[in-house]
Amino acid sequence: MTLGFTSVKFKNFRNLDEQEIDLSHKEVYLIGENGQGKTNFLELLYFLCYASSFRNRNDKTLIREGENSLYLSGQFHHTSDFISNRLDISLDNHQKKIKLNGKSVTDRKDILSNMPCIVFCHNDIYFVNGSPDKKRIYMDQCLSLHDSLYINDLRQFRKILKERNFLLKKGEKSMLSVYTTQLIDKGFPILEKRKTLFKFLNEKFPEYYKLVSGTDLDLKILYNASWKEIDKVQVFGMMEQKLEKEIQYGLTLSGPHRDSFTVMQDNKNFNDYASTGQLRIVSLLLRILQSEYYQEESGRNPILLVDDVLLELDKDKRERMMSLFPRYEQIFYTFLPGYKNEISENSLSFTVNKGKLEKKNG
Repeated sequence: MTLGFTSVKFKNFRNLDEQEIDLSHKEVYLIGENGQGKTNFLELLYFLCYASSFRNRNDKTLIREGENSLYLSGQFHHTSDFISNRLDISLDNHQKKIKLNGKSVTDRKDILSNMPCIVFCHNDIYFVNGSPDKKRIYMDQCLSLHDSLYINDLRQFRKILKERNFLLKKGEKSMLSVYTTQLIDKGFPILEKRKTLFKFLNEKFPEYYKLVSGTDLDLKILYNASWKEIDKVQVFGMMEQKLEKEIQYGLTLSGPHRDSFTVMQDNKNFNDYASTGQLRIVSLLLRILQSEYYQEESGRNPILLVDDVLLELDKDKRERMMSLFPRYEQIFYTFLPGYKNEISENSLSFTVNKGKLEKKNG
C-alpha cells in the first residue's frame, strides 16, 4: 500500500463507542442497518484527513451527546517515503487542536496533502441540482486538493471581497477602484483554473454518462463563469458600469464567488426533467472525475469513502459505475446487510451496531 490508514483511535465522536481499530487493508467494508454509525465512521476518517466534516461546518455537532470534547488519532503509511505519520485532533467547546507527528498545525492547508480522500455521499446530488454555492464547493474541492496556490488565491479573494463589500455598504467610492483591481487580480487565476477543470470534466463526462445510464443522451457540463469578459481590463470596465447598482445592494455582484455550472442536454437544463436516478448518476460521475483530476494533477491516488450511494442504482448500472471507479490507495464502503454478497475476498469487514465496530471473521 502506497498510502492509507493503518489504524484509528477515537473517543466521543458522534454515536461511536470509544475504540482503536486496525485498518491495514486496501478494501474495508462497514456493514449495518441505517442509523448505526457507518456514515459517522466515514465522517471520522474524513475529519482525520482534513480536520473538517463533509456533512456540516459546525464542529460541535461531532461531539457525542452529553460530552464536551472529542479526540481522534489516525496512523497512516506512505510506503514510497518509508514513513508512517500520525495525526491527532482534539476538539472541545472552545478550541480545535491538530498535531501532525506531534507538531502543532495551525493552518488546515498544511495537512491537505497528507491523506487526500474523496467522499461519495448522498448530499453530492446538490452539486447537480443544488444552489450555486453548493456547486462552487465542488469546484473548490477539485482544485484545492492538489493546488495550494489555488487555496491562497481563494482566501485572498474572499478577504478582498469582504473589504470591498464593506465599502459598498458604506457607499465610500474613493477606494473602490483599488479594491476592484485587487479583486480582479486575485479572481482571474481562480477563473482560469476553473476553466481548466471544466475542460477536463467535459472530455470524459459525456461518454461516462452514456456508459452508466445505458442511453444515448448527450450531456455536457456548462461552466457559468460570472465574468464573461476575456481580460482584466474588460472586467474592470464592466464592474465600473455596475458600481452604482452594487452600492445600492451593498454587494459585489460579479466574480468567482458568483460562479456556477449546469448539466445540459441539447441546450436545455438537464435538472428540469431528469429523474432522481439520473441526477444520482451525474453526482457519482462528478466524484469519479474529481478523483481522476486529482490523479492527473498530482500523480497520486486518493482514498475513497463510499457511503451507500451505489445502492440507489439498479444492479446493472451499479456494475457499470463500478467499472469506472478510479484507482485508489484504499477504499471504504458502507453497505446494508442485504448487500454483503458484493463484498470482495481478501478485504476487511466490520459490522456496525449501535456505534460499535466489530471485525467479521472470514
